[in-house]
Amino acid sequence: MQQVKLTSVDNLPPTGYYVSNEQKKEKFYKNESHIHKQGPLAGIKVSAHRLTNDIFTYFPKGFSGSKNSDFYEYLSLGMVPYLVGSAMLIATNLPNKLYNASDAMEAGKCAKRFGAGVVLYGLGKLASQKLSRTLIHKTTGIPLDLYFLNRVNELPEPGREKGLVRVQYPKIFDSVNFYRRDILAKDGEINHGNLYYFNDQLAKKLGYDKKLNDPEQTTGDKIRATKARATALESISKYVTAACGVALGNQAAFEDLKIAHPTTYISCFKKACKQLWQPKKGKNILTKYYGRTLAIASLATTLLAWIIPSLTFKRKPDTIKTKIDDKKEFEVA
Repeated sequence: MQQVKLTSVDNLPPTGYYVSNEQKKEKFYKNESHIHKQGPLAGIKVSAHRLTNDIFTYFPKGFSGSKNSDFYEYLSLGMVPYLVGSAMLIATNLPNKLYNASDAMEAGKCAKRFGAGVVLYGLGKLASQKLSRTLIHKTTGIPLDLYFLNRVNELPEPGREKGLVRVQYPKIFDSVNFYRRDILAKDGEINHGNLYYFNDQLAKKLGYDKKLNDPEQTTGDKIRATKARATALESISKYVTAACGVALGNQAAFEDLKIAHPTTYISCFKKACKQLWQPKKGKNILTKYYGRTLAIASLATTLLAWIIPSLTFKRKPDTIKTKIDDKKEFEVA
């Protein structure tokens, strides 16, 4: 009789009827939409990807009437008018060489202030939103800036036999009512063996010690409320901070900026901050302290864009109609 050799479960072949967890992950990340690897350079990578596609892909598709142009591409194009407008504003100082020496020097000073104002306008908006959202994440556990890699299967168009697969980098919580819970669930299943992993973490932030049967019934409304309030308050804080950036860039300190010497950037910025904070002589009460007012308003609105959504997140239901039974499998409205 021929002896049958037994194989341990741990030594099953990596192909055929057995697929290792690592192989599942590799296939998933290669072929499916998934949460993008986060890091300090993630935002820069996404911005560079969007800008490149704005110029070479999204604009041509939109103008040609492509049926594959979508809302993500439409929103992505928003950075182009800002960049074009900024470049045109700075370019108004290009004819400086046509002026006499005295006028050219004064025009050059204006150009530097314009340039500083344009840059600080964008940085002000970005910094305000980034700070408030980082604090919201620390307080509530909701990463409002969480990117995911989205694979889009485009429809076939004339001149192409089959549709292309394009990559986009939207955020999980871009939509208030329809945030990508499916991506969160798949990430929890693949990396933690739990579809509700993300919701379980939020439930802990809410103070639930025991694991809920259906945590999404508790956390879903909290996520939507936090995102809605944060978006509304950011629409104020971003532009207040942007206005402060423009005012800061308009200070005389930036007239001494030497473009070819980056070491002067910080020193000019410090001097400009001091100049903006100082009361303006010979001005009425409304304009005398405009610099301080803008600086304080920028900080205050940014903090409110963090505090109000976070306090609402922490607040538990206190009425009979809104209380949730954490032992129920589901809740019927």
